[in-house]
Amino acid sequence: MRLRKFWMNSLLAGAAMLGPILGLGAGTAHAAGMTKLNVVLGYIPDVEMYGPEYALKQGYYKAEGLNVTLIPAGQGVDQIQMVAAGIAQIGIANPEQILAGIGQGEKFKVFAGQFQTQPIAMTCRKDSGVTKPADLVGKTVGVKVNADPYFKLFLSKNGVPADKVKTTTIGPNDVSLLIAGRIACEITTFAFNEPLIVQQAGVPTTVLPLGDYGLNSQVDSFFVKDTFFSKPGNEAVLVKFMRATAKGWVSFYKDPKAAANWIIDGNFVDGLDRTQQVFQAEQQVKFMKSPLTAEKGIFWLDPKIWAETDANLVAAGVNKSLVPLDGLLTTSILEQADMPKF
Repeated sequence: MRLRKFWMNSLLAGAAMLGPILGLGAGTAHAAGMTKLNVVLGYIPDVEMYGPEYALKQGYYKAEGLNVTLIPAGQGVDQIQMVAAGIAQIGIANPEQILAGIGQGEKFKVFAGQFQTQPIAMTCRKDSGVTKPADLVGKTVGVKVNADPYFKLFLSKNGVPADKVKTTTIGPNDVSLLIAGRIACEITTFAFNEPLIVQQAGVPTTVLPLGDYGLNSQVDSFFVKDTFFSKPGNEAVLVKFMRATAKGWVSFYKDPKAAANWIIDGNFVDGLDRTQQVFQAEQQVKFMKSPLTAEKGIFWLDPKIWAETDANLVAAGVNKSLVPLDGLLTTSILEQADMPKF
């Protein structure tokens, strides 16, 4: 099951695990005609990171002249620090983390965004009758530790008076109160995780993705240091990387279930559950599509979503001020890579 901590917790990840991977080196290196790239993933190698793993195994990076090392994320791996330090040339992280890094003085360039809709959600019992934020009036919601600022922002953005909704604090992985019917909904949940657990306990659910209600974010965005991006020749390297990565994702879009089974059968990480991974893949693909990706191509960056995320971080009290977005996003790599459309 997915262990990543979201929102504010995601900004607090330490760097304790950097030591063992310092030997990976910094900067692109050219050996035997191959360009070396260290890429720190946004998560462990489950279906969320299918594309890069599949591209690596199928030789798509090698065919582009790239010697790619994929560094799994997880507890203690800080993508922002690793890219800032040059340990990894490419990072995959949430916009909240990237914007926080910029707020601390780092300079990055974001060149792709995996998710078009935020996969963080509110999960409700179907029998609660909650299908939209207004239905929360008079209901009890379980609010996970540290999620309260975002829950209040969620209510405010959707015109629901906070004093009309009862709340109780729940643990980061607790679904027992929801299953028992002691709460109507809980927040925050991952749209591909908690709903399945609750459904497997015999309780039908309704999922309200926060991205549909004013809290969108392009989760798993690809970024590099500004200095790396501006170095002659590196744009071409990123185009090759993105073209190969996109090729890796095509089979996922065409058959999410087969992609999930490939991850499980490949034994990329211990403890993955086949049923959960299939469920996640079949739901995840919906969150990675939008009218923009159908028109422009997958992983397309949407400045409106980034502006929304930036404003929400300030409104929730996570950041003190807006992070200037001018010059942060570029679609030049996606344009040159001729991304497939789904």
